[in-house]
Amino acid sequence: MRVVAPSELRLPSAAYSHGVVAGDMMFLAGQCGVDGDGNVVGEDVATQTSQAIANLEIVLSAGGFALTDIVYVTAFLADLSDFDGYDRAYAEAFGEHRPARATVRADIYSSALLVELQAIARKD
Repeated sequence: MRVVAPSELRLPSAAYSHGVVAGDMMFLAGQCGVDGDGNVVGEDVATQTSQAIANLEIVLSAGGFALTDIVYVTAFLADLSDFDGYDRAYAEAFGEHRPARATVRADIYSSALLVELQAIARKD
């Protein structure tokens, strides 16, 4: 197991890693719409989704993976009425790549955060 801690993202304040590589797989902790200093980016779900995906890409790259290596995403939305905005931003970022995905409503640790994305990636 190899821990991935990209310098572009703030170190987690709790007992977890941004990513872990195990063999040909990478497990990515939930990423939200925050910048590298931990500041919330945008007040709408589309902007926050785009930032969360950018953060996933940072972790993936640090582990030697790419967005197209993602095979599964779990998305947590603070409000399911935001689904359309989140889905549009997600589709734009992923393009034709369509990993399996679950989207659930959840209380996210800050009321300013609207979306959190966690993922599993695999290299062929």
